[in-house]
Amino acid sequence: MTMDVKEQKIANLGKNVKTLVKNENCMVLMLSDSTGEGVMTVYQVMPGVMICFSDMHMERCDSEFELKRNMRVLCIDHCREGRIEMEVGPGVSSIMQENEIRLDNRENHKGTSYYPLRHYHGVSVLMDVEEAQRTLDEMFHGFSVDIAKLRQRYCNQEKPYAIREDAGLSSIISSLYQRNMERAEVSEAKEYYQIKVVEMLLHLEAMAAEDTREVRPYYYKTQMEKIKAVHTRITENLKERYTIEELADMYDIPATSMKKCFKDVYGDSIYSYQKRYRINIAASMLIQDKNKEIQEIASFVGYENPGKFSVAFRSIMGVSPAEYRIRKEGIM
Repeated sequence: MTMDVKEQKIANLGKNVKTLVKNENCMVLMLSDSTGEGVMTVYQVMPGVMICFSDMHMERCDSEFELKRNMRVLCIDHCREGRIEMEVGPGVSSIMQENEIRLDNRENHKGTSYYPLRHYHGVSVLMDVEEAQRTLDEMFHGFSVDIAKLRQRYCNQEKPYAIREDAGLSSIISSLYQRNMERAEVSEAKEYYQIKVVEMLLHLEAMAAEDTREVRPYYYKTQMEKIKAVHTRITENLKERYTIEELADMYDIPATSMKKCFKDVYGDSIYSYQKRYRINIAASMLIQDKNKEIQEIASFVGYENPGKFSVAFRSIMGVSPAEYRIRKEGIM
């Protein structure tokens, strides 16, 4: 199967992707396997530009995504909730978590993606470099941004370019989610998305690449194996809680080194990561397990006190568990 809103073929998606809805402006795709399912809603914004909203509730996804021959793509990804890990080369993984932005050329997108929180919501702006440039040149009688040069600037290394804490770009991307939730008329939404794509490109053109890049250090395989084991330990049974000292003793690694390496790899302290992991699992259960009481979900993720669970949930998601369930049911 190919991705072809308005007959524009950019990539082969693979046999594990099923089309639920398709018209000239939009496609709704479903991925599913034994670990869960995910839905991608793809809008054709203009010739050469698509916006894809992803809602994943699964542990992993074997992607068969592969660009068509000689296709050059620039993709802007944003993670709103959850986390995604993808191997982009031998021993090299691209990690994107909440509020991070990634620029990618999609040349190493085939393989297994992991959702360790079993919960991921995000958006991707996918541009066919040549077609998008032609479209924007026609719209503006010559567009000031050279998309091919922009792609070369941000995507000239082995792994995707990660951005954190860029308020301007984050604000533009946040507006995409808002318009998607409002379910505006297709014509109005397309014009709105077109403006936002132009804003993104202008912002990236003006941005100094070195100022916002997120650099993640490398570790030896033995260190990574221990840190992965720590991660498995703290996430496989959410009712169990461990101190830093207990984990350091279990895996024979100095506590200070373990804390630093864990934060470098997973982007957060062990304590904060455990909290976010529990809340993300709870958020997924609130949507998928509609018959489960909130107190039952709280207990499953390690909170015997419903009040403490509600406070923790609000601190991560911005709303109470009950409000979150109602809000998600209203837009699904």
